[in-house]
Amino acid sequence: MLDVLVLCEGQTEREFCNGLLGTYLSERCIALRATLRGKPQRKHGGMCQWDAYERELTRLAKEHADRHVAAMVDYYKMDKTWPGRREAPSQQAAERGLFVENYLRQAMMPELGPRFHPCVALHEFESLMFVSPDVTADTITHVGSGISSIALAEKLTAIVAECAGAVELIDDSQDNAPSKRLQRLVPYYDKVAFGTLVAKAVGIDKLRRGCPWLDRWLEGLERSAVKS
Repeated sequence: MLDVLVLCEGQTEREFCNGLLGTYLSERCIALRATLRGKPQRKHGGMCQWDAYERELTRLAKEHADRHVAAMVDYYKMDKTWPGRREAPSQQAAERGLFVENYLRQAMMPELGPRFHPCVALHEFESLMFVSPDVTADTITHVGSGISSIALAEKLTAIVAECAGAVELIDDSQDNAPSKRLQRLVPYYDKVAFGTLVAKAVGIDKLRRGCPWLDRWLEGLERSAVKS
């Protein structure tokens, strides 16, 4: 089994990894679990400067000689201390996440070599919530809210249409980020709870088809598992 520990930006990503992804990847000879930054009793999410992530990723990898480590983060919340982040705006929007991932691999190569697996979502993890508007709407409204599933699905579909079907390109502005849009449509929206529920309902295979950042990361892990 390939041992992978993911350093996540927030609780939503951590629950996604520890729940749905952990089960999915265990069938592919990958033992994956996720954590947040900080000491055992003081874990916290949120982005910070690259040097803090670099130190923690290196420490986690060195705890076990065969352990692989990953970072699951959002591009648009990164500051310019992250390798490649200052140069990335010159790339096409759809290529920026991959561009930064390549810089991150180069930065960590001396310490970790191929044991580092960066995962950079272009805008937000919540882009996953727009992969299947009908499923997302059914899942959210099932808990009871007075919101029509059909009406919510239509609104989600309209948002996806703005980006020509590319959910990863949903606007990352302060007001129009995926999570902000969902919060406006669903006043009781809970990022952690609904993120996990919706991802499970949609299914990993469909999420991979709809989100290039997730698919390329999982492909990389699967290749490493075959080599190990």
